[in-house]
Amino acid sequence: MKKLDILSRKSDLALIQAHEFGEVLLSKYPSLKLNYITKSTSGDIDLKTPLSQMPSEGVFTNDLRDELIKKNCDLIIHSWKDLPLDVGNQTEVAITLDRADPRDLLFIKRNSIKNINQNSSISIFSSSPRRQYNLESFVKNYLPLQIKNISFENIRGNILTRFKKFLDGNVDGFVVAKAAIDRLINADQNDFPDLRKNLFSHISECLWSVIPLSVNPSSPGQGALAVEIRSEDTNLKKILSEINNEADYENVILEREELKKYGGGCHQKIGVSFLNTHFGKVKYSKGENLDGFAFYEKIIYKNNNLSSVKAKSYDEIFPAKLSDYSFFSRIIIESSAKELSKLKEKCIWISRQSALPNNTNIDSSNIIWVSGLETWKNIVKRGIWVNGSSDGLGEDTDSNIQYLTKNEWIKLTHLDAPPSKIKKAISTYKLEQNNISHNLENKTYFYWMSSSAFKFALSKFPSIRDKFHFCGPGNTYNEIKNILGKDSKNLFIELSYKDWKSNIISSIK
Repeated sequence: MKKLDILSRKSDLALIQAHEFGEVLLSKYPSLKLNYITKSTSGDIDLKTPLSQMPSEGVFTNDLRDELIKKNCDLIIHSWKDLPLDVGNQTEVAITLDRADPRDLLFIKRNSIKNINQNSSISIFSSSPRRQYNLESFVKNYLPLQIKNISFENIRGNILTRFKKFLDGNVDGFVVAKAAIDRLINADQNDFPDLRKNLFSHISECLWSVIPLSVNPSSPGQGALAVEIRSEDTNLKKILSEINNEADYENVILEREELKKYGGGCHQKIGVSFLNTHFGKVKYSKGENLDGFAFYEKIIYKNNNLSSVKAKSYDEIFPAKLSDYSFFSRIIIESSAKELSKLKEKCIWISRQSALPNNTNIDSSNIIWVSGLETWKNIVKRGIWVNGSSDGLGEDTDSNIQYLTKNEWIKLTHLDAPPSKIKKAISTYKLEQNNISHNLENKTYFYWMSSSAFKFALSKFPSIRDKFHFCGPGNTYNEIKNILGKDSKNLFIELSYKDWKSNIISSIK
């Protein structure tokens, strides 16, 4: 095979995705000649009807598939999330490339903030029932704004068209797939001149937050590219298999199978995301089925056979309640507030709410990133805008905002904190040991929120070394694992204290 005809939709994003595929393919087969073809679909032509009200699935893909079946092209590059659950038997999705960020981005116009707070209401552009369902809670709890009422308005068109309509209109917010923004920003400037400049100009007028998957799971396949071929074209399938990301392909299929349980379709208020991590596969699933039944799942698979690790009574676990976990007093380092007030155009990673001293002035040019959702909630109560979260997955998790900002990362933590992925740190508090009021020797199952607490407890109660230990998947896990060494077989990961407590006591009657 010497030449390939590659079909996609006509939008800038669709062309960028087609060229992304082409570059990966040429890196493996540099002698191939690639010809890019575009075609408008029914979904591109009808820009008034909300997607959830379109008469059929596949409004962005069926017209392209007809061309493939007629042999007017060799393959099609789609966004996975646009594909109907059933593509028929004449074609198949042969592969996917490395998946881009599956999360959504929320933009709020800076000049809307005053009116939002005055009226306690916000309007947001989104045609997705899934996003509308999930954003209702997110907007009220994770923004430093006074919001009681939320309204959603439908919007159609390509990304830049939607962005401009948003900025020129009276709507306060706009939500979009982060992968789309990332790809547009990263597009080849020779092929798409001024695209990045125009997009950053739009973004500069907004505050933005990357919405965590745990509160807003993605549309199945969001961020992933689907390469569709004719089912009979086994030779092409073999060639393409050399660039397939099998792990991402598997996750997309799992997400689509999950949606299929509820009937499928973009009219559904359902999101599902599967992530591969160093500690196993994580699943987030959230939504409401057609009968109005609400559901939410957060599951770690392959988590060291945790099903057999269960407590028989509350007396076996520590802490049974968070107030029991008081090993340290946190003493603010007063000089840190002055140091923090001088920071400009940095990415500030906040390990816990106490790592940001009260009454600290944070310049608005900084990006604020937090370790988890509870820290996020507490930080916004101080009137500080939070741009995103590691979502309880640990500092080692890539925040993946390199396209949105090139700011240097700085971590706020305690004095004598162990080294971490973020090399530059500011010590904002120090730990002062308290007396441990509980006899930990009588406990069997422990949840640790820091390696410092584990080391302190171990020094007082050495026998707990052989007990069952749980913690989050980030730096705390790495440090405790190093301390336990060969005994780390009894160390397990849970995404939060709340999850751990729910799971460890599920067998207690």
